[in-house]
Amino acid sequence: MLRIGFSLTTMVLFSLAISDSANADGMSNVKILQQENEVIEKQCAEGECTKDDLKKYQENKSAIDEIKEKFRFGIALGFETYKESYINEAETVGSQKIVRVSDSQKRKPSIWLETHYVWDGTATKWSFTHSAPGFYAGIRLLGANSDVFDAFSLGFLWSFKRTAIGDVPPKGQLAESINIGIGPVWHKTKVLANGIKEGQPLPTDYNEVKFDKRDETSWMLMLSAGF
Repeated sequence: MLRIGFSLTTMVLFSLAISDSANADGMSNVKILQQENEVIEKQCAEGECTKDDLKKYQENKSAIDEIKEKFRFGIALGFETYKESYINEAETVGSQKIVRVSDSQKRKPSIWLETHYVWDGTATKWSFTHSAPGFYAGIRLLGANSDVFDAFSLGFLWSFKRTAIGDVPPKGQLAESINIGIGPVWHKTKVLANGIKEGQPLPTDYNEVKFDKRDETSWMLMLSAGF
């Protein structure tokens, strides 16, 4: 299972690296297209642009919007749930060694590295001007016991944009959108070892409370900012 988890994380990181490189090239193309449009705007202001210039302007604008809607990256805040309580600490009490769970949790916040894609074209067909659907993929940055990349999530999101769909965001704007996503999360959970039950005496074959860690699939609500 560890090998599978490592392979999954490796694939995600590899895809993020490739997409990041593609984004760098894309933003370089955006700059070129914007410069071309600035020249056309200047010509039109002077009354010297033609129909072909206007057509080129619209084509450049569409290409800019398409490039900017490639995969985005960001830090996200996740709220994970567990099917069974994640047990942090447990102890035995009394002469009969009754098992007592002293620290557990059903939900927990976490920090994620995520990438997402938003379908603006679909949203405009539905007459949404400042929001659109999409999907996200993320890996948890830090988990229990300081484990790195120990969880993975993939789900749907809805993006709420600060500017109208298709408009170029103002320069210096820190975030273009706030995204709310929900989806399954594959993570580790910590439970009492086999045979040990809360409220029952510790089995005779145990000297102290022991725990098991196992994989679990549950759900996560995710909040992120788009840039």
